[in-house]
Amino acid sequence: MAKRKSLEAKQKISGYLFTLPFAIGALVFVIFPMICAVVFSFAEIKNGSGFLGYNYSNWGFSNFSEIWMETTTFRDAVFASLTEMLYNVPVVVIFAFFIASVLNQKFRGRGFFRSVMFLPVIISAGLIVTLSGDGLISSIVSSGDRFSETGSGAAIQVTDVFQTMLEDMKIADWMVDLIVNSVSNISNIVSMSAISIVIFIAGLQSISPSIYEASYMEGATKWETFWKISLPMVSPLILLSVVYTIVDNFNGSNNEVITQIHTKVSQVAFDTASAMGVSYSLIIIAILVIVFAVLNKVVFYQD
Repeated sequence: MAKRKSLEAKQKISGYLFTLPFAIGALVFVIFPMICAVVFSFAEIKNGSGFLGYNYSNWGFSNFSEIWMETTTFRDAVFASLTEMLYNVPVVVIFAFFIASVLNQKFRGRGFFRSVMFLPVIISAGLIVTLSGDGLISSIVSSGDRFSETGSGAAIQVTDVFQTMLEDMKIADWMVDLIVNSVSNISNIVSMSAISIVIFIAGLQSISPSIYEASYMEGATKWETFWKISLPMVSPLILLSVVYTIVDNFNGSNNEVITQIHTKVSQVAFDTASAMGVSYSLIIIAILVIVFAVLNKVVFYQD
């Protein structure tokens, strides 16, 4: 028994040592900056000799009043981000689940196509960002625009033709806006869907084939197995994908709110930037709590 306790103690020590770097990193680079942001957001700060080299005055909600009441730039950016989230999240999740269902089938070259669907995440982290910063992509796009305007006249935009076709079919305006926005934003949707596709593929592969075989023996169709087996079994991962997509949408590098916060930081307006960050974080947390509370009621958890 003494040897067993000694072994358990050694295992605990090894576990603590293994997680220690993460704990220190979280404390230094996450928790401490969050505390500083909250303190900065409730005060007017100037260079001095106080905490972290700043003097604090006018404690209260003046910074929050400035970004929400006195100016409309931040407020408009938040509303635009919320609208974009309402468009992107359902489209990304549905697209990712559809692609994962296709890639889960057995066909030649399946591994290659799975790699291709994940490439946007790798590329966007390095090459595309570099090219965008160098202005190469914008120059290619502008040269393409000049090319399309030569000849008999300006080229007709495909999305405009597509929108006219949908309107002629008497489809509801909100549905037309959703479809047209999704088509015109397809590159961003594919990029945002990469992680969710991997999650869904893992979930679909975890379903035992014997369940499908039993259902087919009972006369179930593929459509019925999708609604009765595949969808319920991966519903926890759908919730995970929705949460991930919401966070990814709100924290994207091209998000206007994030851009404004970075601008304020570069202007050394840490108090205003902190108020923006705290407000934005609370909005994201509130949305995640609401989404989790609603979707968790329809999620099927296998015992």
